[in-house]
Amino acid sequence: MLAFTPERIRTLCGVTGFKRGETMVEQGQVMVVERDDEDRCQRAVVQDHEVFYVHIDIDGSDFSAECECAAYGGYYPYCKHIAAVLIYMLEEEKNGVEAVDRRRGEVVPLPTPGVTSRDIRLTGGLIELFDKAADQGRVRAGQRLANALKETLSVEFVCKITDEFQPDPKFRIEMKVGLKRLYVVQNIRQLLLHIEEGKPLPFTKLFTYDPSLHTFRDEDWAVIEHLLRIAGSEFAYDETGRFYAGFSTSGNQRLLTVPPLAWDSLLPRLTAAGALLEKDFGESALMEASEDRLPVSFDISSGSGNAYGLEIRGLKRVMVMNAYGCAVLEGKIYLLPEAELYLLSEMKSLLYRHDHMKIQVSPHQMDALIERVVPGLRKIGSVSVDSAIRDRIVQPKLSAKLYLDRDETALYARVEFVYGGIVIDALADDWEARKDSDLILVRDTEKEKKLLDVLNLGDFIRLDKEWSLYLSEEDSVYDVLFHLLPRLDSWVEVYATDGVKQMMHTGRKAPKIKADTDQTTNWLEISFELDGISDKEIRKILLSIVEKKKYYRLPEGSYLSLEGDAFQLFGELYDELGMKKVDVTGSRMQLPVFRGLQLRGRDGGSLQLGRSLRGLLDHMLRPGHGEFAVPAELSHVLRDYQKEGFQWLKTLGSYRFGGILADDMGLGKTLQSIAFILSEVREQTVRQPVLIVAPASLVYNWENEFHRFAPSLKVQVALGGRKERSDMLLRMAEAENGSEAAEEDNVPDLDADVIITSYPSLRKDIRIYREMAFSTLILDEAQAIKNSSTQTAQAVREITTGRRFALTGTPIENSVDELWSIFDAVFPGLFDGLKNFRGLSRDRIARIVQPFILRRLRADVLEELPERIETVQQSELSREQKKLYAAYLEEFKEETIRDLEFEGFQRSRMKILAGITRLRQLCCHPALFVDGYEGESGKLQQLLEVAQDCLDSGRRILIFSQFTSMLRMIRSELGKLGIPVFYLDGQTPAKERVDICARFNGGEHDVFLISLKAGGTGLNLTGADTVILYDLWWNPAVEEQAAGRAHRMGQKNVVQVIRLVTKGTVEEKMLDLQQRKKDLIREVMEPGEEVQTALTEQEIRELLTL
Repeated sequence: MLAFTPERIRTLCGVTGFKRGETMVEQGQVMVVERDDEDRCQRAVVQDHEVFYVHIDIDGSDFSAECECAAYGGYYPYCKHIAAVLIYMLEEEKNGVEAVDRRRGEVVPLPTPGVTSRDIRLTGGLIELFDKAADQGRVRAGQRLANALKETLSVEFVCKITDEFQPDPKFRIEMKVGLKRLYVVQNIRQLLLHIEEGKPLPFTKLFTYDPSLHTFRDEDWAVIEHLLRIAGSEFAYDETGRFYAGFSTSGNQRLLTVPPLAWDSLLPRLTAAGALLEKDFGESALMEASEDRLPVSFDISSGSGNAYGLEIRGLKRVMVMNAYGCAVLEGKIYLLPEAELYLLSEMKSLLYRHDHMKIQVSPHQMDALIERVVPGLRKIGSVSVDSAIRDRIVQPKLSAKLYLDRDETALYARVEFVYGGIVIDALADDWEARKDSDLILVRDTEKEKKLLDVLNLGDFIRLDKEWSLYLSEEDSVYDVLFHLLPRLDSWVEVYATDGVKQMMHTGRKAPKIKADTDQTTNWLEISFELDGISDKEIRKILLSIVEKKKYYRLPEGSYLSLEGDAFQLFGELYDELGMKKVDVTGSRMQLPVFRGLQLRGRDGGSLQLGRSLRGLLDHMLRPGHGEFAVPAELSHVLRDYQKEGFQWLKTLGSYRFGGILADDMGLGKTLQSIAFILSEVREQTVRQPVLIVAPASLVYNWENEFHRFAPSLKVQVALGGRKERSDMLLRMAEAENGSEAAEEDNVPDLDADVIITSYPSLRKDIRIYREMAFSTLILDEAQAIKNSSTQTAQAVREITTGRRFALTGTPIENSVDELWSIFDAVFPGLFDGLKNFRGLSRDRIARIVQPFILRRLRADVLEELPERIETVQQSELSREQKKLYAAYLEEFKEETIRDLEFEGFQRSRMKILAGITRLRQLCCHPALFVDGYEGESGKLQQLLEVAQDCLDSGRRILIFSQFTSMLRMIRSELGKLGIPVFYLDGQTPAKERVDICARFNGGEHDVFLISLKAGGTGLNLTGADTVILYDLWWNPAVEEQAAGRAHRMGQKNVVQVIRLVTKGTVEEKMLDLQQRKKDLIREVMEPGEEVQTALTEQEIRELLTL
């Protein structure tokens, strides 16, 4: 059985809310969207002028409800939407769920992402507000017309005070209604309910209230509407047992209790309606509200003998209504501040207990009475003082003085209040007993309290000596001297001894920080100038700043505040420049010069940048404005942005900085590097070769580019067998060292300006390379060392060289850690260890690396590069494929769930990835791992159709796949169609790669099959204008590189990139995963969002829909 009835719904939602709820149920505007274990509605939607979500929680015999609308929690606890759902639930229980479900075919909108329930309530509230305003306008117009034909009833509201002898007296309202005569309303709640429902109510045989015949004055309606709200709240609180504490509704049905919270809004309406306030003995007077002082008087006179008298008149008749913020006297309501009401209430209680309104005051209490009590009495009523006493009263203006002194251990203080010539110890309790005159001083106690609050002397310790306070704790002394005293100028006169003043160190000059580069040592020098303090002491001061201290105690005992601008600035620079305590050596500190680049935009205020450092910042932040000469033979070859890249490389090189040239694919990173190398070799005074490390597949490509653009340079390729490479490198090392063995006639010329090798060869030959010295190290496709723990990355770090640069279009593929690994190789020391690097914010990393990364996108610099069109084409699994795929997927899901549960993600990861690879192979062609499969592949058939269409349109195609066996299968099928192809995978020799690429670009064959990993980087295949990605790769950067083989410098045509995706398979989810990884590089180049990491457990679960 449900925990509510129709009567209870009316009580909680109001009669109008109940009726509107019934209408919404009848019109099918309620639909249940969630039920509890007993099939009862738990969450529903109500279609009003918009959709509102209602939540019902039933707990045994009780229940609670919530709604998103603006009316929820208004005059009634619950709104019409909750009423509708509760009525709906009652009908469900009575008639069954199916019979009541009247909604058919209408889709209820679900919550919109990003739009909170608060937003919905606010928007709905605005709509409802303006709808209501329009409705009310129409209703008022109709009511005015209808009311003109009705008789206006006379109404008398009588406000009565009850429980006047209890701690909380109450206002209660009684009503009288009638035409020619007034009838006392015997049940005020019943009348209000009939008025709300528009129902007649008989009073006597001669008079019945009938809303169709009767109306009220506007002033009376205003009161009735408020009483309706009070009654509604009273009903609701009765139901829940939570009515205002002490304001129970039980008792006389003729009276309606006014809750204190409703009084402020009801009072002006009662006075406007001419309500009566009941006085003593049942008499009533017109209600009047006033902010005047109470007509209460306090008379102080000289009594008999030495005594004095205090007589209080009028207080006994005052009714103090603390909860309502007023007092009542002789039918008049006085609105008073809370503090005065409290004094009135307590004074009445005190006097009533002793039954006295006239008090005899002894002489020794008289002064205190005048000084402390009379000022407060004047706020409550009128005060008269006998002339003999009045002549003794003085009330001069208050001022305050603070005296400070010190000794070797503590700070001492004394506070005095000064009234004219009268001086009072601010902390003394017995001033009256110690004064030596018969004057009565009226002290300004409120201002005295404010002054003591401002002084905030809580940390001081009281003494009984002349100096009434002392303070010895250093932090507190510092706070008084540097924080409290500056705030006291407008409040207190401060008198400090010379000893106290000497505790506050103030130099003749403001501290200054200077930063500049030392061109002879190539260091950044930071100097901290502090007037009158030794270099040894400055070091301690700066370390105190690093330790976040507020002050430093100088040897002579004075306090030096470290909260000034220059000191705080040093703390900021310490963090920004990556300083350590060991770097703080004194007033002058030296740091690696590259740290100075973090000071861009910092010049001014307490920091002064020297001329040399400003020049460095200008060169680094505007590399295109460099003054380095471009080699003449390349001046007309390089584009403007490539010349800017050349200047950037030269600028970094001139300061022996490392960097990453991270231009987009196809923008000529190789050519810019060759221009830099050519310039560097010609400027060498001591000949040292340049070492270029690249993927093995690109080594001969580098050699060809040197022959093309810098034929004057001597280039040696260090590939081949281990002995062949070793002999070559040893002879080059001997030639470099001027060995006689290298000059023998039968030894080939191994003198080299440039040595090119591969990452695997470098790793194997590192024992030889580490003994050689190179002028420059260039790491091509530097993502090869993105894992700093690999032997390759470690070998790179062992190379001795003056300049290091990395070339990569994807400095970050999966994690920002990869960026750290590359910089650890090309710019050691730019960051601390990987652990500290991970603790830096994205913005902080971006600020540090910004001068050392140059990245341009094709869209930014190559207006003449044709656009690239990307499309996704979906294929269906063939019937045989679908059976295999579904069976394998089901089995794989079960295994994965078990593995994740019992083995955990890390231990199962490789096994799971292998399983996903099997699913991808099934999408490509089941024959890739199912022996004897003779069925078709939907994707292969689609590829053959797309390829034929492209060839018929005169297009030339690159086809990429991760699986070389799939490429061989494609080659076989194209061969059957008479289509010749070029083929390249990881087994293709490097020299052959260069040859077939040149033949393809020359127009031979129209299809090139390429392994995604073997040919995704370094190839220039601008002879193609169509790229087909047969299968997807985890990382979108790899596919981007593949597409970039055709869409790059030299391309004259629009390039179309086609991704083949098998519908309804793991490939669709991989495509979604790619989209979430596409902004990884921009996270550090343009920081803001969190960087996505490598494939996670959650992503695997999403791929398999676990």
